[in-house]
Amino acid sequence: MEIPEKNMVNAGIVFMFTAWLQGQMSDLVIFKNNPDLLADFIGNPSRVPNAFHRIRVTYWEKQFGPVKNEFKKAFEDILTDEEKRDIEELYHLRNMIAHAHVSVGRDYMLYRPFGGERREQKLIDDLQLKPVDDQSDPMILKIELWREDRFKNASDLIERIEQITFKKVAESVGVPHSRIR
Repeated sequence: MEIPEKNMVNAGIVFMFTAWLQGQMSDLVIFKNNPDLLADFIGNPSRVPNAFHRIRVTYWEKQFGPVKNEFKKAFEDILTDEEKRDIEELYHLRNMIAHAHVSVGRDYMLYRPFGGERREQKLIDDLQLKPVDDQSDPMILKIELWREDRFKNASDLIERIEQITFKKVAESVGVPHSRIR
């Protein structure tokens, strides 16, 4: 597989895992806000109760950012600062992939942060980005998920959020983590 194709395939893998994590965040927020739905959900693993389903589909209509913000607010008392940073990094990674300029003629994708200088500075701060020589203006980020170290960093982030943070949050609301995975 050529490098541009590998970059797109790896980006697709990472993106789909971010969609998976968004679904878990939604479910956890729903159970936090509606603990009365837990017993029916846990009691019947073969069928999602209709009361839960009606709320769940409204979350499927939401974009990642609002779900992320709701999740962080709902669980602010148990999320560590590092876990909150991980979730912000995941958000930026997801947006970079979703809004990338893609070409099979080069070994990378490009991303231009949206929202002006304030949001650009937040991205720089959240991802701890360092300026490079001959930096473009406005800023453009290069996405190189074909590089093993970059893909591993993204995979490790996803794994950490899913297996540590979400497991802890699921336990806090009383839902078996395996049921929302």
